[in-house]
Amino acid sequence: MTDAALLATAAGATVDAPSAHAIFRILDTRVGVISASVGLLRQWSAEYAEFRARPGPAEVTVAVGSSSDTDRPSPGEAAVIVDGIVRLWDGADELFPPLWAPPLDRELQLRGAAVGRAGHAVLLLAEPDEAITRLAVATALHGAWLLAYGLVPVDPDDLLVVPYPKALTLSRQTLEDLGIDLAHPALVPFRTAAGGIEWYAQPDALLGSCWSRVAAEASAMVFLEPGDAGRGARLQELRPREALARLTANLLRMPADFQAGMDALVRLCGRTPAYRLLAGPPGHAARLLEDSLLA
Repeated sequence: MTDAALLATAAGATVDAPSAHAIFRILDTRVGVISASVGLLRQWSAEYAEFRARPGPAEVTVAVGSSSDTDRPSPGEAAVIVDGIVRLWDGADELFPPLWAPPLDRELQLRGAAVGRAGHAVLLLAEPDEAITRLAVATALHGAWLLAYGLVPVDPDDLLVVPYPKALTLSRQTLEDLGIDLAHPALVPFRTAAGGIEWYAQPDALLGSCWSRVAAEASAMVFLEPGDAGRGARLQELRPREALARLTANLLRMPADFQAGMDALVRLCGRTPAYRLLAGPPGHAARLLEDSLLA
């Protein structure tokens, strides 16, 4: 299928619509983007810069027919193509990366981040927000390495945590809390949908050697909860049954093989210690993780 034909699958696209191209390697899958919106592709390239790959054939293709550079496409203005089968995007799932499309849908997909050391990873699980970002970056700044951010993919067969180097999204308050200067060369400002200013930072540019691209064994799961700002961070151990309930609640998506996914969840909770973390100041919480789970 030609580029023009791919774009023509999206509503509003003409056969001769100009397009921008990029290739990403996500979860060991080559994902191509053909977009009439240069601004949208620029945004994805900033968020997923560490996933960019050399030109070549793609296993999954995202085609965007809308040329608007300010808003995401409307349902029907984009399509995802796998093995020649075109699926018009309905807006229900994330368009990029299309983690619901095969073969990207093989792993357990958990919300949060992963930090670790020496082949072992601690899963920090919570809905992505400033608290999880501050804790993950603070732990890396204390000497651990960052393995995954925004999404924690886990292989359902061997339960290894797969690297996922999405760009960090940092607010001014987070930067101040972590003691990172706004002039740091790794920071790239962007305007949010609400009109504010935040910053992207590629993990390797901000953290240097405290970043890993090697899959690691899950050695602990930590479920982040709000704590008392006036008290230090506290870890409380969870029983496997309670950990399973919390882990299920933190799933972004089960693997395509549902039974294999459920089996992986049960095995992960049976062999991996789990804790709830009542978060305090990010520096104190990072030291607690370092001393208790990463030493």
